[in-house]
Amino acid sequence: MAVERRTINRPPRTVEVRAPARLHLGMLSFGDPDVRSFGGVGVMVDRPGVQVKLRRAEVFLGRGPLADRAVEFARGCAAAWNLGDRAACEIDVVATPRAHVGLGSGTQLALAVAAGMHRLHRGPAEFTPEEPHLFEPADVLEFARAVGRGKRSCVGIHGFSRGGLVVEAGRFVPPRGPADTAGVAPLVARVRLPSAWRCVVIIQRDSIGLHGAEEQAAFQALAAVPREVTAELCRIALEELLPAAVEGRFGEFSAAVRRYGSLAGEPFGAASQRLPHAASTAELVELLGELGVSGVAQSSWGPAVVACCESLEGAGVILERFDELGLMEQFEPIIARFDAQGAVLRVLE
Repeated sequence: MAVERRTINRPPRTVEVRAPARLHLGMLSFGDPDVRSFGGVGVMVDRPGVQVKLRRAEVFLGRGPLADRAVEFARGCAAAWNLGDRAACEIDVVATPRAHVGLGSGTQLALAVAAGMHRLHRGPAEFTPEEPHLFEPADVLEFARAVGRGKRSCVGIHGFSRGGLVVEAGRFVPPRGPADTAGVAPLVARVRLPSAWRCVVIIQRDSIGLHGAEEQAAFQALAAVPREVTAELCRIALEELLPAAVEGRFGEFSAAVRRYGSLAGEPFGAASQRLPHAASTAELVELLGELGVSGVAQSSWGPAVVACCESLEGAGVILERFDELGLMEQFEPIIARFDAQGAVLRVLE
């Protein structure tokens, strides 16, 4: 029997946005003015993701984890789009990944709030409540500009729309002036990974990576990435990682993930070694290798580590072994799917 679809012709009052988390496997380059800066490879996963609800209101109000940041992003959208006083809303941050552990929580939350603000105050009045809405790349670029994201990595911006394994090119950064004057770096490739594949996102409890002023200082102190390293990273990404992903060859994909992540981490070695979780992360990577997991890489500054698995059963084995070894108190392992759709918006009211 056909299901009747309702079409409503008045602006929505409440919307919900769900967004995947971002894992960053490493940057291609930085520090060389004649080479594109940043760029890199990353992948979107469905857990732990962002979930926010936005409702029209008289004043801005936030509830839940990172609520103050969510309100700040909403105010930024109102100013960027000249929405005026009518743009106030209440924001419930239902779920978000831990901040500063390598999951891109700040960018995903910012884009989710911008997507909700856009739908409430700039979207068409007509909608069908039963239908979820996905986002076009051009829309996400507008969201990113409104909330000021994409000053370095743009993997999470491109992954917000349609998810997938993402390769982005970076951009030329002016010798003087802020990096964000160059805009969002272009997307080179996006591949949807096989639906049977899984990954285990392993996060060390009570530990965070570099962020804010400390991260900026670290970048300023780092030497430029040698061009031969950038060339090899590009070769691994384009000749090994992407083809293996397109053809569904898990073994070759996993090996490329490990080679890429290891090499991309070398220019950050001196700064990373000073982080409190550096030694335990190295031990974790070694342990996963002993357990037969070849596709292992740290995400961004860590402490999140990704372990690629060919199946749900393989991911479950990792959790069983962690439990047997008594590692659950130190690490939080989460079985996730490789996301293939990106963020989703639904009208609730």
